[in-house]
Amino acid sequence: MDKYNQLKQLLLVGALGAMITVGAVAGGRTTAFAASTDTIQVTTDTHADQDKVAFTDPTLGTVVANALDVSGDVTYGDIWHYQGKQPSLRNVGMSNDMPEITSLEGLQSLQELPAGIGVAVQLALATGVSLAPFSGLPVSGSFTVEQDGMHGRDFTALNDIHVLEDPTGYVKRQVNVSGLTGYANGNGLTDADVQQLKPLFSQFSKLKYKSDDGRLIVTVNNQRLTDFSFFKQFGKVKLLTTGQYEVLPKPVYIDPATFTQDTVVRLPTQIKGLDGEPVQTSTYVWSNASRTLTMDGTDALIKGVNANTKWIIVVHQYSNVNFPDIDPITYSDGSTLTTDGMQYYPVKWEKVPAESSGSSSTGTTGSGSNSQSSTSSATESVVAAGDGDRGIAAKGSVVYAIKPIYLYQRPNFTTKDRQVRYTKQPRINRPMFVVTGYAKSNSGHLRYLVKDVNHRSETAGKTGYITANSKYTVPVYYQAKHAKITVINPQGISAYRKVSLSGKATHYRQGTVLKVVGLKHYHLTTRFKLSNGSYVTANRKLVKSGKVIMPTYIRTKTTIHRYRTADLTGKQKTYAKNTRLKVQGWAYGHADNLKIFGALRYRVAGGYVTANEKFVQVMR
Repeated sequence: MDKYNQLKQLLLVGALGAMITVGAVAGGRTTAFAASTDTIQVTTDTHADQDKVAFTDPTLGTVVANALDVSGDVTYGDIWHYQGKQPSLRNVGMSNDMPEITSLEGLQSLQELPAGIGVAVQLALATGVSLAPFSGLPVSGSFTVEQDGMHGRDFTALNDIHVLEDPTGYVKRQVNVSGLTGYANGNGLTDADVQQLKPLFSQFSKLKYKSDDGRLIVTVNNQRLTDFSFFKQFGKVKLLTTGQYEVLPKPVYIDPATFTQDTVVRLPTQIKGLDGEPVQTSTYVWSNASRTLTMDGTDALIKGVNANTKWIIVVHQYSNVNFPDIDPITYSDGSTLTTDGMQYYPVKWEKVPAESSGSSSTGTTGSGSNSQSSTSSATESVVAAGDGDRGIAAKGSVVYAIKPIYLYQRPNFTTKDRQVRYTKQPRINRPMFVVTGYAKSNSGHLRYLVKDVNHRSETAGKTGYITANSKYTVPVYYQAKHAKITVINPQGISAYRKVSLSGKATHYRQGTVLKVVGLKHYHLTTRFKLSNGSYVTANRKLVKSGKVIMPTYIRTKTTIHRYRTADLTGKQKTYAKNTRLKVQGWAYGHADNLKIFGALRYRVAGGYVTANEKFVQVMR
């Protein structure tokens, strides 16, 4: 009997081998698994070249066929033997847009493309369509998924796509997770939802090639986002977030006892930019007769509000020819944010709660008077009085430290409350903070409540209190005009035709001296207007008032080395004593380490060398 059972098992194994051989001859693919010697189980998923891929939605079948340049039904052979660089799946953005896709079933078949081949995706999905078939999909081009009602979904599949480098070098490759309905996608992605997509955005941020200008292009249009600082962690980004549906949490209080049609209602913005700063791009209001508003910084001032209205709604009117297109907000690292939304401010027709109540709502003011947020402490009256080039910084603006400081947990500065020590830094490396509020110590000293926005430092994102003493912290942006400025940023700066820093005019290298004819305010930043009519940043880390003398040449006093970076890493070349080198610029080492003072380096042709006077002599 034992011999009989052994013979039976040999016959079964032989049959299994024949099955695999037949599958191979037929041009198909078979997966087979053998169990223990007690029992044999065979699981097969066999397809031949001519087998058709089953798509639940015919529209998706047509999209895949077009991508593979196939006439008729898509077969597994079409996928296995694809000879192109990159199939492009598109049902939007064409002259004859197709219907929204109602099922992604069948998309999984593209995981069997030849090794190294990925797809570009530009798909519009019907509400509720499962995202699961995206899991494991190889993507080597842009990835665009547009769908309403994505709030609260399981995003595991999107995070599990396999992102590859783009073989085509498409200049505007992007990752795009948008809604379809502008300004009204009531169940769109929230700030919390987007944070769950971090693995998806991280994959794209790690690519060697992102776009033609090196920025990661991220589009999250037609959702419900109000805080865009989440995207700063992905490096230099070009972030497009128009058409947001923004129902804001903090109410507007209007006292019915004092309300008239001349009452001016102040709406402090509740939208945050890449640096966590307040952002407001609205130009139009629904809730008053004139439908107009005026801006005070990033606060919208509205007069003639309809009595007993439950909402004050403001929007940009992006498509209206009577209003300009939205200007992007430009950041010091080259990132930009273009955003607008339909903003719904809930209205409470009652007296503004007392400041001690901790309410976060806003108040109203009669025409011509100054209103004040009920979140504001009494110190905000000090802010209003701040003046000059080193005045108290406004809420939402950026300050930097000019001397060593600590970040504290509480406004009464004690040793046990210290969180971080920031060492004094060279001007271009000074630590920056966004001012989010104010407080006073028990002894009456003003403090800034801040967020650390040194994005490449290990301290990035920390919050706490720092001194508001102008001997230690000052606004990053100049507040007064200067006759001349010198470009000090190692990467130089660009000049623009518009005060919003859009419409690039030219680029100035480090060390260039520019003539200034004016200072212009833009939101909570400032710009210098140059004698040629263009605008440049007034950021103190990028430009310095007056003329900065830069060495022309240096002579080596002893043997020195040239390095790839200002941290003196990546040794490239050795220079003998008495070598004369032309200085092209300067930088400081360890720019992202705020615990140590970075040493000065000179940039020469090909890299960086020490500026230590023991080793080099300046020749002007």
